[in-house]
Amino acid sequence: MKQPVEHPLRHRLFNETHTRPYAEIGVPVQVSHMVFLTGELSPNTATEHLAILAEQYGVVPPLEGATHYAANFGSFSLKWDRHTEFSSYTFFTEKDCEEPFSNPAINELPGEWLGGLEGELLVAQHVEIIASEAGDLTRSKLLEFFREESLVGSYVGGTAAKAWTDFRLQKDGFSRLLVQDERLTPQQTSRFVQHFLEMECYRILAMLGFPLVEKYGRKITEMGASLANLTRQMTIAETLEEERELLEELTALEADVEMVIAATSYRFGATKAYKTIVFDRVRRLREHRIEGAQMLSRYLERRFQPAMSACESVSKRLENLSSRVSRASQILMARVDVGLVSQNRDLLHSMDRRASIQLRLQETIEGLSIAAISYYIVGLVGYLVKALKAAGVPLNGDLAVGGSIPFVLLGVWWGVRRIKKRLIRNQDSL
Repeated sequence: MKQPVEHPLRHRLFNETHTRPYAEIGVPVQVSHMVFLTGELSPNTATEHLAILAEQYGVVPPLEGATHYAANFGSFSLKWDRHTEFSSYTFFTEKDCEEPFSNPAINELPGEWLGGLEGELLVAQHVEIIASEAGDLTRSKLLEFFREESLVGSYVGGTAAKAWTDFRLQKDGFSRLLVQDERLTPQQTSRFVQHFLEMECYRILAMLGFPLVEKYGRKITEMGASLANLTRQMTIAETLEEERELLEELTALEADVEMVIAATSYRFGATKAYKTIVFDRVRRLREHRIEGAQMLSRYLERRFQPAMSACESVSKRLENLSSRVSRASQILMARVDVGLVSQNRDLLHSMDRRASIQLRLQETIEGLSIAAISYYIVGLVGYLVKALKAAGVPLNGDLAVGGSIPFVLLGVWWGVRRIKKRLIRNQDSL
């Protein structure tokens, strides 16, 4: 059977949803997660560094140009993903530890290799999942790992586990998340770990937009005040020169607004997308309240959502300011155009009046020219008559010269008129 022609990306698109499968994770498990902003780094930089680690442990390295990689290195497992602007490294170990966070997964990695990771570290988090047999976690026990004023906790997966964190960096530069398993399956454990890590990763990535609020918020307010001032001046401007000066100022203000938009649009757009992912991951946790503890989602609503609202507010203010500046420029441009049309109309009227005067002068000069030329031609006729009389031709000189005057005037007038028509015809053909 002859197969239809396939789209060249069909198989790649079809398999994209299977490229990053969840791995089964047992309990207890220690997870160390690191996210690096990579920016303009070569896509192969990370794979080359991973290949060095793989060679040390005799593990198959990642393919050149790969965007994800997962492997078991014996004492630990590694999962790496490359995204548009960041790369994430997740390390897993399954060890029985006396105390949570006493021996994180990252301790299994060679220090020299960790120090060679490229990019700027943005997110670092330890996740520890302990079995229910470890005993109930009392508040005093939790305060050994977290700060009391920001401690939050929830049931996740319905009531399949308890999760605790304080959203703070510890002395080692990592934040902490402690999960006590009640009845999680290995697949659920893997999914929840992924949700927790993505929630923290995208929360911090979304917060990258907040410094722009502080950087450009005052500037946007000042530009709005400048626009209001220019708009007021537009209503009292009387001369075309004043309107032109206002238009120049508006154009400069519009350029400033577009510069700020260019500097913030990507980051604010990314912040909006990352915020959506964060709250999606929170929803997927299926939280329930632990009596006496603040839920993770409530903490994010109180501490994270205001920053996101500020970013959205500044982004909308910029869009509105750009639209207002554009409308003011159009209005002022229309006024300048009307002024120019009026000025051009007056100029054309003046030119028309001058042309009319010049035409009259030209006609006067033309009449004088006919008279002057006729005078000289009649003079020549007089000389001709005298010459004929001297030659013996019986002529009345005065009568001959006087009689030639009408014919000379008519001939000169006809000749000048013909030349004038020819010049006008040649000009029209250009």
